[in-house]
Amino acid sequence: MSQELRVYLRRVRGFPPDARLYLATTVLGGFSGSISGLYFNLYLRALGYGQDLIGVMAAVPAFVTLALALPLGLVAGRMGYKRAFLVGMGLQGVSALIVCLVPERTLLLGAALVGGLGGTLGGVVGAPFLAESARDEERGFLFGFQAGLGVLAGTVGSALAGFLPQLLGRALGLPANGVPTYRAVLLVAFGLFCLSALPMFFLRGGAGRQLPRLQEVVRHKDFVLRLSAIQLGIGLGAGLVIPFVNLFFKVKFNASDPMLGMVFAVNSLLIGVGNFASPLLARKIGRGPAVLWPQVLSLPFIFLWGYGPTLALSGLGYLVRTPLMNLAGPVFSAMVMELVPPALRSTLNGILMLTWNGGWAVGALASGYVQTHWGFNPLFVGTVVLYSVAIYLNFRLFARIR
Repeated sequence: MSQELRVYLRRVRGFPPDARLYLATTVLGGFSGSISGLYFNLYLRALGYGQDLIGVMAAVPAFVTLALALPLGLVAGRMGYKRAFLVGMGLQGVSALIVCLVPERTLLLGAALVGGLGGTLGGVVGAPFLAESARDEERGFLFGFQAGLGVLAGTVGSALAGFLPQLLGRALGLPANGVPTYRAVLLVAFGLFCLSALPMFFLRGGAGRQLPRLQEVVRHKDFVLRLSAIQLGIGLGAGLVIPFVNLFFKVKFNASDPMLGMVFAVNSLLIGVGNFASPLLARKIGRGPAVLWPQVLSLPFIFLWGYGPTLALSGLGYLVRTPLMNLAGPVFSAMVMELVPPALRSTLNGILMLTWNGGWAVGALASGYVQTHWGFNPLFVGTVVLYSVAIYLNFRLFARIR
C-alpha cells in the first residue's frame, strides 16, 4: 500500500461522528437522487408536457436559490445546521410527493418552488457544516470523500434505476415507459430520500451562531465578487445542457432507458473516483492547478459530446467531460471555506449558491427555448464559451491568492 493511500485511509478513519452521520445521509441521498434525476424529465414527458415546461421546472429551483440563498445563508447559521438540514429535507419531501401524486401544471410549479426552498436551505449549510466537522488536516479529505461517496452511491442507483421501470412495470402489469410506472419509480426514490433524513436527527454539533457583522462581509467583498463571477459563468454553461442530458440522448440517438441508466452509472462512477482522488491530486500539484487543469482538459470533450455522430462517441465525450469538470469541486469548496472566518461561511456559501443557481436558471430557461426552435446544437458552443471565461477568471483568482 502506498504512503499516499495510507495517509488517506488514516484521515478517513479519523472523521468525527457528525461527519460520519452526514456521510450516511450522503449515501442514501445519492441513491434517491440518481433515480429521480434519471426519470423526472421522462415522467414529465410521459405526462404530455413539452420541453419548454421541463426547462421551466429545471429553472424554478435555481431561481428560488437566486432569490433566497443569501437571506437563507444568513438565517441558516443562526438556526443551526441540524435544524436547517431537517427543515430543508422536509420541504424537499413534500415537493416530491406533490410531483408524484398530483402532477397538475400549477401544482408542479408550486412543488418546484417548495423543493427549491428546501434544497437551498440544506445546501447553504452543507459546506460550512463539513468545514467545521473536521480538523484542518482532515478537511480536504472529508470534502473529497463526501463528494466521492455521494457520487458512487449515485452510480449504483443509476445502474439499478435503468432497470426499475421494467421491473416495476412487470410487477404491476403496466407499460415500462408509461406514467404509472415512472410514478412508481419516483415513489421508490422518495422512500430512499426519507431514509436519508434519519441520520440527521442524531447530529450533536452545528449549533446556531450569531449573524455575521456587516464589516466582515465588506472586508471580503473583492474575494466574494470574484468567486461569484466564476460561479455565475459555470452555472450558466451548465444550465444550458446538464438538465437535459437524458433528453439529449433520447431525442438524438433514441437511447433506451437501460442504456441511459448505464451511461449515468458509469458517469457517476468516474466522478466518484475523481472526487476521491482530488485531495491526493491537490497534494501532488497544488490546490490551484488541481482546480484549473481538469476544467481546461474537459472543454474538447464537450464538443465530442454535443457533436459526436454516434451514441458511442457522444457518450464517450459526456463520460470524460463530466468527471474532469467536477474533479475540482471538493478542493475548491474546502479552500473557499478556509479563506473566510467561520461566522461568514454559510453566508458566503449562500452567495455562491445564489450566483451559480442564478446562472443555472437562466441557462435552463434559455436552453428550453433554443431546443424548441433550433435543437441542441447551439447549446454546446455556448457552454464551452461560458466555461472558458469562468476558467480564466479562476486562473486570475488563484494567481491573486498566491
